[in-house]
Amino acid sequence: MSGMAGLPFELDLVDRKMIALLQKNGRIATQSLAREVGISDVTARRKLRRLLSDGVVQIVAAVDPFQIGYESPVIIGLKVDRGQLDEIAEKLCAHPSIRYVGAATGNSDLIIELVAASNHELAEFVLNYLSTISGILSTETSLVLRIYKQSWDWGVRGIGEDGSNSSPKRAKKAVASDVTGPKPAG
Repeated sequence: MSGMAGLPFELDLVDRKMIALLQKNGRIATQSLAREVGISDVTARRKLRRLLSDGVVQIVAAVDPFQIGYESPVIIGLKVDRGQLDEIAEKLCAHPSIRYVGAATGNSDLIIELVAASNHELAEFVLNYLSTISGILSTETSLVLRIYKQSWDWGVRGIGEDGSNSSPKRAKKAVASDVTGPKPAG
């Protein structure tokens, strides 16, 4: 999903259930997807095609960069001229080695993730590419030494863990009589 995020996409309960299933298994067959959410195969194909074409979901192979020969995955925080934030973000999105670009709060205005084949390639990127982008004021580079968890299965708002239409339940507010029993008469 490149480019800037817009307003949240209008999702119905079936869309949300489909997304939740795809987060667990991106290779699920359309027929199984349809059966799991209780719709026809044709409807499942149409909805999936729309979710893909509108950029709501991507179905990709997620890999551990270390396992396929990359030595230098990094996270780089960028302090930028905020008047050029969108322009800088678009330039970064166009670079093939950058896998994530996001606007942030805190010490960095933009955060990028990059997977470099070597420290030499990383140095080339930082010294010879980032330095050419007008408006980048400073960078803070963190080399990832080991990946302990990498997941995209964070759930979907608007559905419960069992796939039902639910919203977060609020805890009942306790009152004195709930905790201590009935108030004494008198």
